[in-house]
Amino acid sequence: MVDNDVEKILIVRLSAIGDVIHSLPTAYALRQKYPDAQIDWLVEEQSYPLVDLNPYLDNVIILPRDRWKELIKKDVIKGLRSFFSFFKDLRAENYDIGLDLQGLFKSSISSFLVNPDLRMGPADGRELSTLFYQAKIDVPENKVHRIKKYLHFAGALAAEMNKINYGLKMTPIIKSRVSRLFEEHKIVTNKKNIIINPFTNWESKNWFLERYFSLANELIKNGYYVIFTGSRDDKEAIDNFIAINEESYSNLAGKTDLQELAEVYNRADLYIGGDTGPTHLAAAVGTPVVALMGPTDPETNGPFGEGHTVIQDNSLECIRCWDRHCSRKMQCMKSISVEQVLRIAKKKLND
Repeated sequence: MVDNDVEKILIVRLSAIGDVIHSLPTAYALRQKYPDAQIDWLVEEQSYPLVDLNPYLDNVIILPRDRWKELIKKDVIKGLRSFFSFFKDLRAENYDIGLDLQGLFKSSISSFLVNPDLRMGPADGRELSTLFYQAKIDVPENKVHRIKKYLHFAGALAAEMNKINYGLKMTPIIKSRVSRLFEEHKIVTNKKNIIINPFTNWESKNWFLERYFSLANELIKNGYYVIFTGSRDDKEAIDNFIAINEESYSNLAGKTDLQELAEVYNRADLYIGGDTGPTHLAAAVGTPVVALMGPTDPETNGPFGEGHTVIQDNSLECIRCWDRHCSRKMQCMKSISVEQVLRIAKKKLND
């Protein structure tokens, strides 16, 4: 389909932090195949900080969708000018290949407007995205993890698909910022640090906050230091935690950007949370993960790699239902007990 004369490649994977993380090894695979090519990545602002860490990319370009929406609300003409000017500048790059990993209308139309010589995307793309591709890439029909699915796109460009390298390279500045954060919060480093990330973006994927709090206190009793993470919106709920020892935990929800969060996880001994972007970030930086899963499938969406454990009750008929809002009283999450998570966490920490 392609030859080694490829000079410029544009990867398009715009959003969903977890999926962007799963896509990152594609950049490494393409770099090994095309060491001298210009490889750029088009991404939305939320996930930009993670992609920007990747040393195998030449340029990371933000697609400013939110800014366009705001501009159009205030001044339609100004917003449209900004939109067309953005894609005019990208067209001037004269990309040889546009590789859409996302397979949605917004990603496929972006690749179309950039107008590379060859537009490639998934054969099973949604929202009419396949209409914009000149080459459709078949991904395995059997269950494969999303990372392996995305690597098939690199394989379509004759790249090797066997080595997983996320390219999450922490800079000295990021490390320094996190060291300062640890000092400000008096985070103890002479104990094993456990991350608890209680919230996901689906109601049905959330374990119960009171159980996370009980788990945290059990971990503190056992001599561990607990660090809660989450978004700004999660901070207030986590502030309700009543610790048996106030000096044995910190709430960093809303206190870090994505790059700092990656370094916080990199320093931890264990991560506990549901199926959400931060869980995949912890796995990507090599921290052992205990993932509490119900409506989604660990085979395709679980933490990838060695050393991770998924807790899921496979005896339930409704398990892996993929429903965002549960109509069955959260049976899959109720079946996961504090004692079960604690036992697995302690085993992993003591191995």
